[in-house]
Amino acid sequence: MLIYMIGWHWKHSADLAIERPDGHFGTQIILVQSKARIVMGEKEYRVSPNTAFVVKSCMPHCIYADGEEYIDDWIRFSLEEDDLEDMDELGVIFNEPIALPDDSLSKLIAACEELFGSQASGKNDALRHIMNGIFAYIGSCCKPKASGKRNYYDAELEKLRRRIYSSPGEDWNVPDIAAELNISVSHFQRLYKNLYGISCMKDVWTSRMEYAKQLLLNTSLTAGEIAEMCGYQNYEYFSRSFVKYACVSPVKFRQKFTG
Repeated sequence: MLIYMIGWHWKHSADLAIERPDGHFGTQIILVQSKARIVMGEKEYRVSPNTAFVVKSCMPHCIYADGEEYIDDWIRFSLEEDDLEDMDELGVIFNEPIALPDDSLSKLIAACEELFGSQASGKNDALRHIMNGIFAYIGSCCKPKASGKRNYYDAELEKLRRRIYSSPGEDWNVPDIAAELNISVSHFQRLYKNLYGISCMKDVWTSRMEYAKQLLLNTSLTAGEIAEMCGYQNYEYFSRSFVKYACVSPVKFRQKFTG
């Protein structure tokens, strides 16, 4: 991921009219902080303050003030294939209004702007962590509110998730789990993601990375031994996965936090 530009609490006059028939190159998060009229492609939305849009690269869009001073926060950035997969896992929707319950996103964008303009060492890693938090927050706001009704399989899925996090090194795979629950693979995947907002195998990966972090910090095991305990027979693959999760290699992670 590469951040191009960031703006926090930008103000414009009540007659603002920005028309972008070819959109912007790069993905953009726009957090509208005032009443506004937003056009995305052929759809028009009249929005209230604290409404976000995640706009795909080159998506035609227009921004109009709606009878008052227009204010927004925004970030423009590129996405890699892994980033798109993560956003899909989190349930982030594109090119549609996302009503937010509080000002958390604005605070995160403000933190990004301050860090982006600094000369702090390691700021790129820190920015990526904040962006991951931004995606997770937006994704949570995209999910429909729970009805309060429990699915027949919820209790079984809760047991399964506890098993995954207590034994992350096991050979977890979706077909075997679905067979154990006596349901189809597609039904299992849908149930799991609806309940936890993440796919089962993504959750397995997260449990393994968290377990690896604990072992790196609290044991003298080698990184290779830890890889095997986390279910990886190939150390290079484990190391690449850990870098994706923690932004540093297993060895550097241990050095950084244990001295």
